[in-house]
Amino acid sequence: GEVVALTGPSGCGKSTLCRTLAGFVPSLLRAGVSGEARVAGRSVFETEAAHLATHVGLVQQDPDAQICTMRVRQEVAFGPENLCLSAAEVNHRVDAALATTGIAHLTDRDTTTLSGGEKQRLAIAAILAMAPRVLLLDEPTANLDPAGAKAIFDTLAELHVREEHTLLIAEHRLAPLLPLEPRLLVLDEGRIVARHTARGHEDLVALGLRAAWPRQELPTPPHPGEGVSAHDLTFGYGAAPLFEDLSLSIQPGEILGIIGPNGGGKTTLLRLLAGLETPTAGRIERPNGLRVGMVFQHPHQQIFERTVRQELEIEGSVEPHDRAALLTAARLDGLDDAAPLSLSLGEQRRLTVVTALRTRPGLLLLDEPFIGQDRRNAAWIIGRLLEARAAGAMIVLVSHDIPLLSSLCDRLLYLGEGTIAGSPQDVFTRLAEAGRDAFTPGYWDGDRS
Repeated sequence: GEVVALTGPSGCGKSTLCRTLAGFVPSLLRAGVSGEARVAGRSVFETEAAHLATHVGLVQQDPDAQICTMRVRQEVAFGPENLCLSAAEVNHRVDAALATTGIAHLTDRDTTTLSGGEKQRLAIAAILAMAPRVLLLDEPTANLDPAGAKAIFDTLAELHVREEHTLLIAEHRLAPLLPLEPRLLVLDEGRIVARHTARGHEDLVALGLRAAWPRQELPTPPHPGEGVSAHDLTFGYGAAPLFEDLSLSIQPGEILGIIGPNGGGKTTLLRLLAGLETPTAGRIERPNGLRVGMVFQHPHQQIFERTVRQELEIEGSVEPHDRAALLTAARLDGLDDAAPLSLSLGEQRRLTVVTALRTRPGLLLLDEPFIGQDRRNAAWIIGRLLEARAAGAMIVLVSHDIPLLSSLCDRLLYLGEGTIAGSPQDVFTRLAEAGRDAFTPGYWDGDRS
Protein backbone atom coordinates (compact mmCIF):
# COMPACT_ATOMS: atom_id res chain seq x y z
CA GLY A 1 0.00 0.00 0.00
CA GLU A 2 2.97 2.36 -0.13
CA VAL A 3 3.96 4.95 -2.71
CA VAL A 4 7.69 4.81 -3.37
CA ALA A 5 9.59 7.10 -5.71
CA LEU A 6 12.83 5.71 -7.14
CA THR A 7 15.26 8.32 -8.43
CA GLY A 8 18.92 8.55 -9.35
CA PRO A 9 21.31 9.24 -12.25
CA SER A 10 20.63 7.99 -15.75
CA GLY A 11 21.86 4.41 -16.12
CA CYS A 12 21.92 3.72 -12.37
CA GLY A 13 19.56 0.72 -12.62
CA LYS A 14 16.06 2.11 -12.14
CA SER A 15 14.62 0.42 -15.23
CA THR A 16 16.45 -2.83 -14.51
CA LEU A 17 14.98 -2.95 -11.00
CA CYS A 18 11.48 -2.36 -12.37
CA ARG A 19 11.94 -5.09 -14.98
CA THR A 20 13.17 -7.48 -12.32
CA LEU A 21 10.19 -6.86 -10.03
CA ALA A 22 7.86 -7.36 -13.02
CA GLY A 23 9.39 -10.77 -13.70
CA PHE A 24 11.09 -9.80 -16.97
CA VAL A 25 14.52 -10.50 -15.46
CA PRO A 26 15.79 -13.16 -15.77
CA SER A 27 12.95 -15.15 -17.41
CA LEU A 28 12.59 -12.90 -20.48
CA LEU A 29 15.75 -10.79 -20.30
CA ARG A 30 18.59 -13.19 -19.54
CA ALA A 31 20.82 -12.10 -16.68
CA GLY A 32 22.85 -13.47 -13.81
CA VAL A 33 20.97 -12.88 -10.57
CA SER A 34 21.41 -13.66 -6.89
CA GLY A 35 19.38 -12.90 -3.81
CA GLU A 36 15.60 -12.85 -3.65
CA ALA A 37 12.75 -10.71 -4.99
CA ARG A 38 9.14 -11.15 -3.91
CA VAL A 39 6.06 -9.33 -5.17
CA ALA A 40 2.56 -9.87 -3.78
CA GLY A 41 3.89 -12.75 -1.70
CA ARG A 42 5.38 -14.57 -4.70
CA SER A 43 8.99 -15.16 -5.63
CA VAL A 44 9.71 -13.29 -8.85
CA PHE A 45 12.32 -15.88 -9.84
CA GLU A 46 10.04 -18.87 -9.30
CA THR A 47 6.81 -17.53 -10.82
CA GLU A 48 6.07 -17.44 -14.53
CA ALA A 49 5.97 -13.90 -15.88
CA ALA A 50 2.51 -14.52 -17.36
CA HIS A 51 1.11 -15.44 -13.93
CA LEU A 52 2.99 -12.60 -12.21
CA ALA A 53 1.36 -10.16 -14.66
CA THR A 54 -1.99 -10.60 -12.88
CA HIS A 55 -0.42 -9.22 -9.68
CA VAL A 56 2.12 -6.64 -10.88
CA GLY A 57 1.99 -4.34 -13.91
CA LEU A 58 4.90 -2.47 -15.48
CA VAL A 59 4.46 0.72 -17.50
CA GLN A 60 7.74 1.00 -19.37
CA GLN A 61 9.79 4.09 -20.23
CA ASP A 62 9.00 3.88 -23.93
CA PRO A 63 5.28 3.26 -24.56
CA ASP A 64 6.02 1.99 -28.08
CA ALA A 65 7.87 -0.92 -26.48
CA GLN A 66 4.63 -2.33 -25.04
CA ILE A 67 1.93 -1.41 -27.56
CA CYS A 68 0.92 -4.59 -29.39
CA THR A 69 -2.16 -3.78 -31.49
CA MET A 70 -3.35 -1.29 -34.08
CA ARG A 71 -6.37 0.22 -32.29
CA VAL A 72 -6.66 1.89 -28.90
CA ARG A 73 -9.57 -0.22 -27.66
CA GLN A 74 -7.93 -3.42 -28.88
CA GLU A 75 -4.77 -2.51 -26.99
CA VAL A 76 -6.54 -2.03 -23.66
CA ALA A 77 -8.53 -5.26 -24.20
CA PHE A 78 -5.44 -7.28 -25.13
CA GLY A 79 -4.45 -8.20 -21.56
CA PRO A 80 -7.91 -9.08 -20.17
CA GLU A 81 -8.66 -11.12 -23.30
CA ASN A 82 -5.51 -13.16 -22.67
CA LEU A 83 -6.85 -13.88 -19.19
CA CYS A 84 -9.87 -15.50 -20.91
CA LEU A 85 -12.32 -13.22 -19.12
CA SER A 86 -15.92 -12.91 -20.29
CA ALA A 87 -16.70 -10.35 -22.99
CA ALA A 88 -18.75 -8.35 -20.50
CA GLU A 89 -15.87 -8.23 -18.00
CA VAL A 90 -13.37 -7.30 -20.71
CA ASN A 91 -15.59 -4.44 -21.92
CA HIS A 92 -16.13 -3.24 -18.35
CA ARG A 93 -12.39 -3.16 -17.66
CA VAL A 94 -11.61 -1.46 -20.96
CA ASP A 95 -14.21 1.27 -20.41
CA ALA A 96 -13.04 1.87 -16.85
CA ALA A 97 -9.34 2.04 -17.81
CA LEU A 98 -9.99 4.40 -20.73
CA ALA A 99 -12.07 6.69 -18.52
CA THR A 100 -9.52 6.62 -15.70
CA THR A 101 -6.68 7.69 -17.99
CA GLY A 102 -8.77 10.27 -19.87
CA ILE A 103 -8.47 8.73 -23.34
CA ALA A 104 -12.01 7.41 -23.90
CA HIS A 105 -12.28 9.82 -26.84
CA LEU A 106 -9.40 7.97 -28.54
CA THR A 107 -11.04 4.54 -28.41
CA ASP A 108 -11.19 4.04 -32.21
CA ARG A 109 -7.86 5.71 -33.07
CA ASP A 110 -5.01 3.89 -34.79
CA THR A 111 -2.25 3.55 -32.17
CA THR A 112 0.40 4.70 -34.67
CA THR A 113 -1.27 8.11 -34.98
CA LEU A 114 -1.15 8.91 -31.24
CA SER A 115 1.19 11.49 -29.77
CA GLY A 116 3.86 10.37 -27.31
CA GLY A 117 1.75 11.49 -24.34
CA GLU A 118 -1.36 9.76 -25.68
CA LYS A 119 0.66 6.55 -26.10
CA GLN A 120 1.86 6.89 -22.51
CA ARG A 121 -1.71 7.11 -21.24
CA LEU A 122 -2.65 4.14 -23.42
CA ALA A 123 0.15 2.06 -21.92
CA ILE A 124 -1.08 2.91 -18.42
CA ALA A 125 -4.68 2.08 -19.37
CA ALA A 126 -3.62 -1.31 -20.74
CA ILE A 127 -1.93 -2.14 -17.44
CA LEU A 128 -4.84 -0.90 -15.33
CA ALA A 129 -7.18 -3.18 -17.30
CA MET A 130 -5.23 -6.16 -15.94
CA ALA A 131 -6.21 -5.04 -12.39
CA PRO A 132 -2.81 -5.63 -10.72
CA ARG A 133 -2.36 -4.73 -7.05
CA VAL A 134 1.21 -3.50 -7.63
CA LEU A 135 1.97 -0.85 -10.25
CA LEU A 136 5.53 -0.20 -11.44
CA LEU A 137 5.88 2.98 -13.51
CA ASP A 138 9.17 3.76 -15.24
CA GLU A 139 9.24 7.54 -15.85
CA PRO A 140 5.51 7.77 -16.57
CA THR A 141 5.62 11.57 -17.00
CA ALA A 142 8.44 11.52 -19.57
CA ASN A 143 6.07 12.07 -22.52
CA LEU A 144 3.28 13.91 -20.71
CA ASP A 145 2.59 17.61 -20.64
CA PRO A 146 2.32 19.18 -17.15
CA ALA A 147 -1.46 18.98 -17.05
CA GLY A 148 -1.34 15.37 -18.24
CA ALA A 149 1.26 14.47 -15.62
CA LYS A 150 -0.89 15.93 -12.86
CA ALA A 151 -3.95 14.07 -14.15
CA ILE A 152 -2.09 10.75 -14.19
CA PHE A 153 -0.73 11.17 -10.69
CA ASP A 154 -4.09 12.32 -9.40
CA THR A 155 -5.47 9.09 -10.84
CA LEU A 156 -2.72 7.03 -9.24
CA ALA A 157 -3.34 8.77 -5.90
CA GLU A 158 -7.01 7.86 -6.13
CA LEU A 159 -6.17 4.24 -6.94
CA HIS A 160 -3.74 4.16 -4.05
CA VAL A 161 -6.20 5.57 -1.53
CA ARG A 162 -9.39 3.89 -2.75
CA GLU A 163 -8.03 0.50 -3.77
CA GLU A 164 -4.77 0.43 -1.81
CA HIS A 165 -2.55 -0.16 -4.80
CA THR A 166 1.19 -0.31 -4.18
CA LEU A 167 3.06 2.13 -6.40
CA LEU A 168 6.77 2.13 -7.28
CA ILE A 169 7.54 5.06 -9.58
CA ALA A 170 10.97 5.63 -11.17
CA GLU A 171 11.32 9.34 -11.94
CA HIS A 172 13.80 12.16 -12.49
CA ARG A 173 11.13 14.86 -12.24
CA LEU A 174 9.66 14.51 -8.78
CA ALA A 175 7.44 17.60 -8.45
CA PRO A 176 4.27 15.94 -9.84
CA LEU A 177 4.73 13.12 -7.33
CA LEU A 178 4.63 15.33 -4.24
CA PRO A 179 0.83 15.15 -3.73
CA LEU A 180 1.29 11.39 -3.21
CA GLU A 181 3.78 12.08 -0.36
CA PRO A 182 6.13 9.32 -1.52
CA ARG A 183 8.98 7.63 0.26
CA LEU A 184 12.13 8.38 -1.76
CA LEU A 185 14.80 5.86 -2.66
CA VAL A 186 17.92 7.23 -4.34
CA LEU A 187 19.73 4.69 -6.52
CA ASP A 188 23.30 5.05 -7.79
CA GLU A 189 25.38 2.44 -9.63
CA GLY A 190 22.90 -0.29 -8.78
CA ARG A 191 22.72 0.42 -5.04
CA ILE A 192 20.27 2.32 -2.84
CA VAL A 193 22.40 5.14 -1.43
CA ALA A 194 19.73 7.14 0.43
CA ARG A 195 16.19 6.87 1.77
CA HIS A 196 14.04 9.91 2.52
CA THR A 197 10.49 11.11 2.97
CA ALA A 198 9.18 14.00 0.88
CA ARG A 199 6.09 16.01 1.81
CA GLY A 200 6.64 19.10 -0.32
CA HIS A 201 8.81 20.98 -2.75
CA GLU A 202 11.02 22.31 0.04
CA ASP A 203 12.01 18.74 0.91
CA LEU A 204 13.31 18.16 -2.63
CA VAL A 205 15.35 21.35 -2.46
CA ALA A 206 16.81 20.38 0.94
CA LEU A 207 17.71 16.94 -0.39
CA GLY A 208 19.41 18.38 -3.46
CA LEU A 209 16.92 16.62 -5.75
CA ARG A 210 15.52 19.82 -7.26
CA ALA A 211 17.15 23.12 -8.05
CA ALA A 212 16.19 25.97 -10.35
CA TRP A 213 17.89 26.33 -13.72
CA PRO A 214 19.64 29.71 -13.88
CA ARG A 215 18.53 31.96 -16.70
CA GLN A 216 21.01 31.89 -19.60
CA GLU A 217 21.56 35.61 -20.10
CA LEU A 218 23.47 35.31 -23.35
CA PRO A 219 22.74 37.99 -25.95
CA THR A 220 21.84 36.62 -29.33
CA PRO A 221 24.93 37.25 -31.46
CA PRO A 222 24.45 38.81 -34.87
CA HIS A 223 24.94 35.95 -37.31
CA PRO A 224 24.87 36.43 -41.05
CA GLY A 225 22.72 34.24 -43.19
CA GLU A 226 19.10 33.46 -43.82
CA GLY A 227 16.71 32.07 -41.26
CA VAL A 228 13.94 29.52 -41.59
CA SER A 229 10.37 30.71 -41.85
CA ALA A 230 6.90 29.18 -42.10
CA HIS A 231 4.05 31.06 -43.71
CA ASP A 232 0.35 30.33 -43.13
CA LEU A 233 0.88 26.63 -42.37
CA THR A 234 -2.17 24.38 -42.17
CA PHE A 235 -1.83 20.68 -41.39
CA GLY A 236 -3.77 17.83 -39.79
CA TYR A 237 -4.00 14.04 -39.82
CA GLY A 238 -7.80 13.92 -39.95
CA ALA A 239 -10.73 16.18 -40.67
CA ALA A 240 -9.71 18.71 -38.00
CA PRO A 241 -6.34 20.45 -38.60
CA LEU A 242 -3.75 20.54 -35.85
CA PHE A 243 -3.12 24.16 -36.70
CA GLU A 244 -4.25 26.67 -39.30
CA ASP A 245 -2.47 29.65 -40.84
CA LEU A 246 0.52 29.27 -38.50
CA SER A 247 3.45 31.55 -39.25
CA LEU A 248 6.82 31.68 -37.49
CA SER A 249 10.47 32.40 -38.12
CA ILE A 250 13.77 31.51 -36.48
CA GLN A 251 17.06 33.28 -37.07
CA PRO A 252 20.65 32.04 -36.90
CA GLY A 253 21.88 32.00 -33.31
CA GLU A 254 18.42 31.66 -31.77
CA ILE A 255 16.67 29.02 -29.64
CA LEU A 256 12.92 28.71 -30.10
CA GLY A 257 11.12 26.57 -27.51
CA ILE A 258 7.79 24.91 -28.30
CA ILE A 259 5.41 23.94 -25.48
CA GLY A 260 1.80 22.85 -25.22
CA PRO A 261 -0.49 19.92 -24.47
CA ASN A 262 0.00 16.46 -25.91
CA GLY A 263 -1.50 16.16 -29.37
CA GLY A 264 -1.24 19.91 -29.98
CA GLY A 265 1.09 19.59 -32.97
CA LYS A 266 4.57 20.13 -31.47
CA THR A 267 6.18 17.04 -33.00
CA THR A 268 4.30 17.58 -36.25
CA LEU A 269 5.68 21.12 -36.52
CA LEU A 270 9.23 19.77 -36.16
CA ARG A 271 8.55 17.22 -38.90
CA LEU A 272 7.23 19.96 -41.16
CA LEU A 273 10.29 22.13 -40.53
CA ALA A 274 12.51 19.13 -41.30
CA GLY A 275 10.69 18.41 -44.54
CA LEU A 276 9.39 15.03 -43.33
CA GLU A 277 5.78 16.16 -43.77
CA THR A 278 4.17 18.37 -46.41
CA PRO A 279 1.77 21.08 -45.23
CA THR A 280 -1.81 21.00 -46.43
CA ALA A 281 -1.50 24.71 -47.13
CA GLY A 282 1.16 27.34 -46.69
CA ARG A 283 4.91 27.07 -47.24
CA ILE A 284 8.24 26.70 -45.43
CA GLU A 285 11.31 28.57 -46.62
CA ARG A 286 14.78 27.21 -45.88
CA PRO A 287 18.16 28.44 -47.12
CA ASN A 288 19.63 26.40 -49.95
CA GLY A 289 22.02 23.72 -48.74
CA LEU A 290 20.84 23.96 -45.13
CA ARG A 291 21.99 20.95 -43.12
CA VAL A 292 19.29 19.73 -40.72
CA GLY A 293 19.91 17.68 -37.58
CA MET A 294 16.95 16.11 -35.80
CA VAL A 295 16.49 14.29 -32.51
CA PHE A 296 13.27 12.28 -32.55
CA GLN A 297 11.00 11.94 -29.54
CA HIS A 298 11.66 8.19 -29.36
CA PRO A 299 15.36 7.31 -29.79
CA HIS A 300 14.76 3.87 -31.27
CA GLN A 301 13.14 5.50 -34.31
CA GLN A 302 16.52 6.80 -35.45
CA ILE A 303 18.93 4.11 -34.26
CA PHE A 304 20.01 1.81 -37.08
CA GLU A 305 23.40 0.23 -36.36
CA ARG A 306 24.48 -2.75 -34.26
CA THR A 307 27.01 -0.96 -32.06
CA VAL A 308 27.37 2.47 -30.52
CA ARG A 309 30.57 3.02 -32.52
CA GLN A 310 28.82 2.25 -35.81
CA GLU A 311 25.88 4.47 -34.90
CA LEU A 312 28.18 7.37 -34.07
CA GLU A 313 29.94 6.93 -37.42
CA ILE A 314 26.79 6.52 -39.50
CA GLU A 315 27.61 9.70 -41.46
CA GLY A 316 31.36 9.21 -41.63
CA SER A 317 34.27 7.82 -39.66
CA VAL A 318 35.51 9.44 -36.45
CA GLU A 319 39.10 9.35 -35.23
CA PRO A 320 39.44 7.04 -32.19
CA HIS A 321 40.59 9.91 -29.95
CA ASP A 322 37.66 12.10 -31.01
CA ARG A 323 35.21 9.24 -30.62
CA ALA A 324 36.45 8.50 -27.10
CA ALA A 325 36.14 12.18 -26.17
CA LEU A 326 32.58 12.39 -27.53
CA LEU A 327 31.43 9.26 -25.71
CA THR A 328 33.12 10.23 -22.45
CA ALA A 329 31.51 13.69 -22.50
CA ALA A 330 28.11 12.06 -23.07
CA ARG A 331 28.76 9.53 -20.26
CA LEU A 332 28.72 6.71 -22.81
CA ASP A 333 32.38 5.74 -22.33
CA GLY A 334 33.08 2.03 -22.45
CA LEU A 335 29.98 1.39 -24.55
CA ASP A 336 31.63 1.51 -28.00
CA ASP A 337 30.73 -2.11 -28.78
CA ALA A 338 27.38 -2.17 -26.97
CA ALA A 339 24.16 -2.59 -28.93
CA PRO A 340 22.47 0.83 -28.92
CA LEU A 341 19.02 -0.64 -28.23
CA SER A 342 20.42 -2.37 -25.12
CA LEU A 343 21.20 1.03 -23.55
CA SER A 344 18.88 2.79 -21.14
CA LEU A 345 16.47 5.33 -22.60
CA GLY A 346 18.61 8.18 -21.24
CA GLU A 347 21.76 6.71 -22.80
CA GLN A 348 20.00 6.21 -26.15
CA ARG A 349 18.86 9.82 -26.02
CA ARG A 350 22.40 11.13 -25.46
CA LEU A 351 23.66 8.97 -28.33
CA THR A 352 21.10 10.50 -30.70
CA VAL A 353 22.05 14.00 -29.51
CA VAL A 354 25.72 13.30 -30.20
CA THR A 355 25.01 11.94 -33.69
CA ALA A 356 22.72 14.88 -34.54
CA LEU A 357 25.33 17.44 -33.45
CA ARG A 358 28.30 15.70 -35.09
CA THR A 359 27.60 17.18 -38.52
CA ARG A 360 27.25 20.76 -37.20
CA PRO A 361 23.74 21.34 -38.59
CA GLY A 362 22.52 24.82 -39.37
CA LEU A 363 19.02 23.86 -38.19
CA LEU A 364 18.76 21.65 -35.12
CA LEU A 365 15.34 20.19 -34.26
CA LEU A 366 15.03 18.42 -30.91
CA ASP A 367 11.93 16.59 -29.65
CA GLU A 368 12.07 16.03 -25.87
CA PRO A 369 15.88 15.79 -25.65
CA PHE A 370 15.85 15.80 -21.83
CA ILE A 371 13.79 12.63 -21.38
CA GLY A 372 15.57 10.16 -19.11
CA GLN A 373 18.28 12.64 -18.08
CA ASP A 374 19.40 13.46 -14.59
CA ARG A 375 20.52 17.02 -13.85
CA ARG A 376 24.15 16.41 -14.81
CA ASN A 377 23.27 14.94 -18.19
CA ALA A 378 20.66 17.64 -18.87
CA ALA A 379 23.36 20.23 -18.17
CA TRP A 380 25.64 18.50 -20.69
CA ILE A 381 22.95 18.68 -23.37
CA ILE A 382 22.31 22.35 -22.55
CA GLY A 383 26.02 23.07 -22.95
CA ARG A 384 26.06 21.48 -26.40
CA LEU A 385 23.01 23.47 -27.47
CA LEU A 386 24.55 26.74 -26.30
CA GLU A 387 27.72 25.92 -28.25
CA ALA A 388 25.65 25.31 -31.39
CA ARG A 389 23.73 28.53 -30.78
CA ALA A 390 26.96 30.50 -30.39
CA ALA A 391 28.14 29.05 -33.73
CA GLY A 392 25.01 30.38 -35.43
CA ALA A 393 22.77 27.32 -35.48
CA MET A 394 19.00 27.74 -35.45
CA ILE A 395 17.56 25.55 -32.68
CA VAL A 396 13.93 24.51 -32.25
CA LEU A 397 13.34 22.68 -29.00
CA VAL A 398 10.20 20.80 -27.92
CA SER A 399 10.02 19.91 -24.22
CA HIS A 400 7.63 19.56 -21.30
CA ASP A 401 10.41 20.74 -18.94
CA ILE A 402 8.96 24.20 -18.53
CA PRO A 403 11.53 25.67 -16.06
CA LEU A 404 14.40 24.51 -18.24
CA LEU A 405 12.91 26.09 -21.38
CA SER A 406 12.23 29.25 -19.40
CA SER A 407 15.95 29.52 -18.66
CA LEU A 408 17.27 28.44 -22.05
CA CYS A 409 15.09 29.82 -24.85
CA ASP A 410 15.13 33.20 -26.55
CA ARG A 411 11.47 32.84 -27.57
CA LEU A 412 8.60 30.42 -26.89
CA LEU A 413 5.72 29.17 -29.02
CA TYR A 414 2.70 27.63 -27.28
CA LEU A 415 0.62 25.27 -29.42
CA GLY A 416 -2.69 24.24 -27.94
CA GLU A 417 -6.00 25.99 -27.47
CA GLY A 418 -4.84 28.82 -29.67
CA THR A 419 -1.28 29.91 -30.40
CA ILE A 420 0.84 32.18 -28.18
CA ALA A 421 4.31 33.39 -29.19
CA GLY A 422 6.82 35.76 -27.65
CA SER A 423 9.49 35.99 -24.97
CA PRO A 424 9.30 33.33 -22.24
CA GLN A 425 8.01 35.88 -19.71
CA ASP A 426 5.34 37.19 -22.08
CA VAL A 427 4.13 33.69 -22.99
CA PHE A 428 3.97 32.53 -19.36
CA THR A 429 2.09 35.67 -18.34
CA ARG A 430 -0.51 35.16 -21.06
CA LEU A 431 -0.85 31.45 -20.21
CA ALA A 432 -1.42 32.29 -16.54
CA GLU A 433 -4.03 34.87 -17.50
CA ALA A 434 -5.76 32.24 -19.65
CA GLY A 435 -5.90 29.80 -16.71
CA ARG A 436 -3.23 27.46 -18.10
CA ASP A 437 -0.98 27.61 -15.07
CA ALA A 438 0.24 24.03 -15.61
CA PHE A 439 2.32 25.34 -18.51
CA THR A 440 4.15 27.93 -16.42
CA PRO A 441 7.33 27.41 -14.34
CA GLY A 442 5.38 27.74 -11.09
CA TYR A 443 3.79 24.32 -11.57
CA TRP A 444 7.19 22.63 -11.60
CA ASP A 445 8.79 24.86 -8.99
CA GLY A 446 6.31 24.01 -6.28
CA ASP A 447 3.88 26.92 -6.64
CA ARG A 448 0.38 25.38 -6.81
CA SER A 449 -1.46 28.58 -6.01
